[in-house]
Amino acid sequence: MIKIRTNPFIKYIIIHHTGHVDSITIDDINNEYLQVGNYSIPYDLVIDKNGFINLTSRWIRSQKRGIIEKRVDISKIFKYREHFYSDISPIYYSSNSLNIAVIGNYDIERPNSLVFNTLINILQEIINKLDLSLHTSLLYYNEIFGTTSPGVFFFDKSYLIKFVKKKLITRPVSVPIVVDGGGILPPYEPPVVITRYRLTEDLNYRITESGERRRLENNT
Repeated sequence: MIKIRTNPFIKYIIIHHTGHVDSITIDDINNEYLQVGNYSIPYDLVIDKNGFINLTSRWIRSQKRGIIEKRVDISKIFKYREHFYSDISPIYYSSNSLNIAVIGNYDIERPNSLVFNTLINILQEIINKLDLSLHTSLLYYNEIFGTTSPGVFFFDKSYLIKFVKKKLITRPVSVPIVVDGGGILPPYEPPVVITRYRLTEDLNYRITESGERRRLENNT
């Protein structure tokens, strides 16, 4: 029986590459693991070279071997709250990490912009849903195991973190409404609207709550 992990216990986000050189699909990789008797691909999420997100049997906690949910929308990742352990070493991380693999071998090639954009958006979704800090939770597999994964030509980790931090999320504030007679209605909760965009590279500016680009005053 494969053990179960839940979202609140996920402390780490670990990035891998699959190591494949040739053009290969998520189905090809899945079949590789099934043919040698494995339950599933060992990771949770797999990003292909077109930037599509695929969820493995482990993440969706499938009772059948080798089930893949292909090309899912990023908002669907956390519709699952319980997951089977991932199958990575050291085993300590199988119970408390979310493992993302990118198809390819980035010891000999560079990942493309489609992969970059998808990975940035996934990381943003993860830290929002799980309330994690990338500075302490994001790991490349080569940091915890004797491997080069996700590859010597993969994106610099500090570069990824920099871009994720530039995504600004605004949420409406819950405000009590006073009615005639002094009564107070329950706080109005409008639908949550998430706006994502990059902050300016110029550190002399900031984005206000209303979305305006305002120059900072120099107080020195």
